[in-house]
Amino acid sequence: MSAAHDFKRVSSTAVIVLACVLLVAAALLLAGCQTGDGATHSVMNETSFYLDGPQQARPPDGVLAAGMKVTLVEASGNYALVTLPDDRRAYVAADSLAELR
Repeated sequence: MSAAHDFKRVSSTAVIVLACVLLVAAALLLAGCQTGDGATHSVMNETSFYLDGPQQARPPDGVLAAGMKVTLVEASGNYALVTLPDDRRAYVAADSLAELR
């Protein structure tokens, strides 16, 4: 094999390695809006939550304390679906959440 052929092989390997490094870096940047525990938002003030849907004809299933960190799954209208620290999903008032920075 010629030296030029060896250089092309090394160059293509370097390009593949560089592409993999850039993909990992991009993934880390995209995940940068989350905290180490995956939380994306904080509860601004004590707020009620519902497990079965935002509009229930019964009392709330519980109350989240101000400062609790949650992961936003989906926001729709006045309510947001979040994942709680114990991995349950619950509906809360959308205006009770603040994005973590």
